[in-house]
Amino acid sequence: MVRQTLLLFLLIFLPGSIILPAAPALAQTAPAPNPPAQRQSLAATPTRAPLDPRIEQALRERDAIIRNLLERVQQLEDRLNAAGTPSTSVAGGARFAAEPAAGPAGAPAASRVAAVVNNATYDETERRATESLNQALVVRGGLLLPPGTLETDNTVSYFSASSDHVTIDGFALLPILVVGDITSQRVRKDILLPTFTTRLGLPHRFQMDFTIPYGYVLNRTVDALGKETSDSQFGLGDIQAGVSRQLTMERGHLPDLLANLRFKSVTGANSYSLASSQISLGSGFYAVQGNLTAAKSSDPVVFFGNLSFTKNLPARHTIPSNDPNNPGGTMVGHFRPGSSIGFQLGSILALNTETSMTLGWDQRFTRATQLDGTTLPGSYLVEGTLRFGTSYLYAPGRTIDLSFGVGLTPDTPNLQFSVGLPFRTSLWKPRVR
Repeated sequence: MVRQTLLLFLLIFLPGSIILPAAPALAQTAPAPNPPAQRQSLAATPTRAPLDPRIEQALRERDAIIRNLLERVQQLEDRLNAAGTPSTSVAGGARFAAEPAAGPAGAPAASRVAAVVNNATYDETERRATESLNQALVVRGGLLLPPGTLETDNTVSYFSASSDHVTIDGFALLPILVVGDITSQRVRKDILLPTFTTRLGLPHRFQMDFTIPYGYVLNRTVDALGKETSDSQFGLGDIQAGVSRQLTMERGHLPDLLANLRFKSVTGANSYSLASSQISLGSGFYAVQGNLTAAKSSDPVVFFGNLSFTKNLPARHTIPSNDPNNPGGTMVGHFRPGSSIGFQLGSILALNTETSMTLGWDQRFTRATQLDGTTLPGSYLVEGTLRFGTSYLYAPGRTIDLSFGVGLTPDTPNLQFSVGLPFRTSLWKPRVR
């Protein structure tokens, strides 16, 4: 019905006219013998002159336009059928056919054809406009990959931290009078951490990820006399694995809600198993982390927030005994590392079809660590980081992601900078329901 109505509309409103061939219709009926007078009249009828070449060219162009429009209508019908909305297609076709296609009443039909074509173009533009924003959300944990999609993310991060330590070996007679040796040290730590992350979208709104850090750490220490010493370490860090699930889809005032559960191993060398001159690349403690992330879109901005809880599991490590009678002695200590509670707030702005920008704040509080039931002084940590980032979609499925962080508390690295190259590919096509 859609094709017939469209064809009738084009026959009426497109320039030129269609000359319907009458020979086939006449051939279907047997010719009756003509009287002699009629034969003379037919014989006297002059033959029809050939069409002007310009008219023939216009007719050919009109026929090409008709074929093109019919193909577009067929494509739109296929898309509606693939989306599982045949009733909408049929209803739309019925409304389309019910409208007159001649005279002034044919204008609604023309506008509807144009609207359908424009909507198809708009859908493609909208998809491209949100692609870079969606990839930025996936990297930051605010969106899951489609089922069957594999993303590999090669990220190189740089951290710079500095601290000043004053160690007093003695005792205090008054608050301002200290008897003993005072040692001042300035410590500078540079960390270069390449990380390989793999994410896989699974059916039923699940996703799994796997992270392998492999980095280099350089420690430089300057004492009060200006003597500088440096130590470095290169190797594997603590491998992490996680699984995520989307709990709710955004609808009205309800945001997207995603839950994530992660596990951190102890594959990296820790400070308890190394010599005093070596630097650790791992924490030495297993950890389980739970995250709840919410994302709400307000075109062209997406706001997201994250609430996390990390449980660092207890462990036993060999440490120096600090016994004056046995300077080189060691003992096994039972550590209970403090748990961490953190949150993250931020927004992602889509600048155009390829570029998006991110602004966020990370905050984390870590409780004090206990050794054999005694709280270790200075082990309570407060970390706060202001983050800026941008993502650029330079090819379909390929993005470059830049992130810059500034630590605003003494327990946070002063400078953080990372460059990521996520690459996305499809392993299998999701089922169309």
